[in-house]
Amino acid sequence: MSGGGLLLVSLKKAGVERFFINSGTEYSGLLLDYMHLNPSQRPEMIVCLSETTAAAAAYGYSLMSENASAVMVHTVPGVANALPNLFNAHTASIPIILISGLTSYSSRGLRGSRKIRVHWGQDVRDIRDLVRQFVKWDYVVTEAAEIPETVSRAVEVAMSPPQGPVYIGIHREHFMANLEKMVDQRPPIVSQPPSPNPSSVKKIAEKLASSNYPVILTRSAGRNAKSFHLLKSLAERLCVRVNYAVADYVNFPNTSIFSAPAELRRADCIVVLESDVPWLPAEEWPTDVYRVSVGLDPLMTRMNVWGYGFDEAVYSEASQFLEMLLHLFDSGSVKVGKDLLEERRALAESDWRRWRRDLEEGLRQDKSRGLLTKRLASHLLGEALPENSIIVNEYSLRPDYLFFDKPGTYFGEPPGGSLGWGLGAALGIKLAKPEAFVSVVLGDGSFVFNNPVSGAALSRWYRLPFLMVVFNDGCWWDVKKSLADMGFSEFEKKVEGVDFPEPLDVYSMGRGMGFSSYVAEKPEDAVEALGKAVADVLKGVSALVDLRVKADF
Repeated sequence: MSGGGLLLVSLKKAGVERFFINSGTEYSGLLLDYMHLNPSQRPEMIVCLSETTAAAAAYGYSLMSENASAVMVHTVPGVANALPNLFNAHTASIPIILISGLTSYSSRGLRGSRKIRVHWGQDVRDIRDLVRQFVKWDYVVTEAAEIPETVSRAVEVAMSPPQGPVYIGIHREHFMANLEKMVDQRPPIVSQPPSPNPSSVKKIAEKLASSNYPVILTRSAGRNAKSFHLLKSLAERLCVRVNYAVADYVNFPNTSIFSAPAELRRADCIVVLESDVPWLPAEEWPTDVYRVSVGLDPLMTRMNVWGYGFDEAVYSEASQFLEMLLHLFDSGSVKVGKDLLEERRALAESDWRRWRRDLEEGLRQDKSRGLLTKRLASHLLGEALPENSIIVNEYSLRPDYLFFDKPGTYFGEPPGGSLGWGLGAALGIKLAKPEAFVSVVLGDGSFVFNNPVSGAALSRWYRLPFLMVVFNDGCWWDVKKSLADMGFSEFEKKVEGVDFPEPLDVYSMGRGMGFSSYVAEKPEDAVEALGKAVADVLKGVSALVDLRVKADF
């Protein structure tokens, strides 16, 4: 067996079931050994045409499988191409093992010594320095026999909370080395976060019980389905607002009256639960309020500047913290007055109904004017999708215009916001959950960043039918909105460098890539196109819908 074959066996023993690969010349031993190893001895190989797709698919697969996945790329160019989605995984705490070959260190005499021109050109001073800002741990193997221990260490670091990506570099000589016998490997272990201090949790419970306008803010608690259900129970028990019901994940049902946007300036108790940006200080800053942050990194220590102040920071998994809170209320250790609960409920219900009326009024106006806006397109997609579909959103979808009441049905863009994530992530999710109906929403700009040809090939090769919806507005809309910071208000005016010289014909591109492709510019046409596309996917054919949308001014 080669060092590459040993890597395969080691990954499988460490619990990695699939790896996503865009290979290079250093992988010859691994590729040959893959053919000869029994499938029970190695992870399944998923071939990707680009490192962008490979890293994004690993991200989505890890989300849905709740296990680390591996990405194998070719030396420096491969690492550089994978970096945007490695950065996304870093900011979202997703366990990915990035593995790259390294150019040969020897010019002759060893299996794997330099043989072609790029083996000189791809030599760099320190590849670990390239990835170090975006991983929890990095290591370059010094001999093939180190591979099993390196893999076990990589998995336990990636999976220990807070989770995140790691990096392994392996020189070509070690990938191609001949091994006479197997090397022992220990199973990786995963650490658990400490339990919250009971006295701190009780203090927080008492603050929630006595407050007139308590608010829970979360962006990522719903990654864990258990936290979703506990948060739902807590909100109903205390009649407390939960904001960002649908953010990075479905954190809380936006069908609940307690999901209406809260006025933070009125809040007298704020609990931030797994949220990197709980509010925007430039817009509203809650002052003279009891504030607590809870999470696996409650003070966001990976960030250079954060800018938020709290009275308490609790290092805990969201589910464990919520369980302890609920126990205090259910056991009667902490009580909330009946009149206070009724006041909270009445205000929340009134605010929720007003909020929903405002959203529906916006949709009604768009329909009456015949405008296919992003909010109307979002609503129509929600109407067209089968029940319990999974939506991956890279910026363009407006989740408030759909209803989400189950965890694991929506995944928003990572905090890092590096474009080129959604398509691969959707395919990784589909690979982990093949029975699910998976849809991805992209803008026309992010559609290009996602390397759609690579995504189309992955979908076709591994029989992963999915729906891709492109909100095609002919510009970088977020950039255009930012012009308002400079006093710009004429958003219908074309701005060079923001508006594209001409719109992208995403429909024709979709047809060329083998998708069942549709295009629509009017609401009634969008209804028909989305309906046909959904039917195609249900028949096992990937579909693309090019929605020529108008901006929501």
